[in-house]
Amino acid sequence: MSQKDTWTVGRLITWAQAYLEKHRIGSARLSAELMLAQVMGLERVGLYMRYDQPLNAAELAGFKELLIRRKRHEPMAYILGRREFWGLDLKVGPGVLVPRPETEHLVEEAIARLPQDQDIRILDLCTGSGAVALALAHELPRARVTAVDSSRQALAYANENAAGLEGGGRVRFLKGSLYDPVAASGGFFEMITANPPYVAPGEYQELSPEVRDWEPKEALWADDEGLEVTRNIIFGAGAYLRSGGWLLIELGAGQAQKAMALARRAGVFEDISTARDLADIERVLICQRGDYG
Repeated sequence: MSQKDTWTVGRLITWAQAYLEKHRIGSARLSAELMLAQVMGLERVGLYMRYDQPLNAAELAGFKELLIRRKRHEPMAYILGRREFWGLDLKVGPGVLVPRPETEHLVEEAIARLPQDQDIRILDLCTGSGAVALALAHELPRARVTAVDSSRQALAYANENAAGLEGGGRVRFLKGSLYDPVAASGGFFEMITANPPYVAPGEYQELSPEVRDWEPKEALWADDEGLEVTRNIIFGAGAYLRSGGWLLIELGAGQAQKAMALARRAGVFEDISTARDLADIERVLICQRGDYG
């Protein structure tokens, strides 16, 4: 790609698509379009209104820089610096897990079980960029959310995201491991949500390069066939949930039956079920605390 040539928007997209495909980058044309739109300060649809427009030297240089990053399988969300989740525009980057569409099922199931017109307290564990916590605060106007993560980098993104979103002021972010940051404060929550690491160590190398080589390993994999953190969340939940309160945890494919067995062993839940995602995977563990325990 030479700056001496005349590169129009259309020509550059076509060339970049072929270049990325050569390097085995998935969704090559979409990647090319999103990166070019970023460089030109446009919405993606705006590219097609300028299809024959030549790019200037600064735009070409900026696009080349992003193209090299994508060639190395860097996630598009990191390159663009943002990811949409539940209609919210979230800032993300190296050191934080990229929010996934399947995690929106966790939010959907949570909202279906919480009142819109009452004061409620929610604890969101493994919050990462704050995606689940902020989505719940956005949808539930009387909810106050405590969100916990062990990563300082992730919490930096989460706090930045909260500052720019409606409801973000009702979310408090704490650094620490699972329940540790709230252990001394006492009180109970109407709901605990979590999107914990759940990739089994043996499956880690099978992940795509975008995930395996770039996203934080500690947010992805867990011992005990991927269920170590899930187990700790389940067995700790009874001390922090109100009677009748809910525990919702995102699961990996094939983990539902073992997770439900763990919930039964915890001895504090009277209603245990799962919800499936659009791929028919049992994606969310749903447990309601009983009056005992």
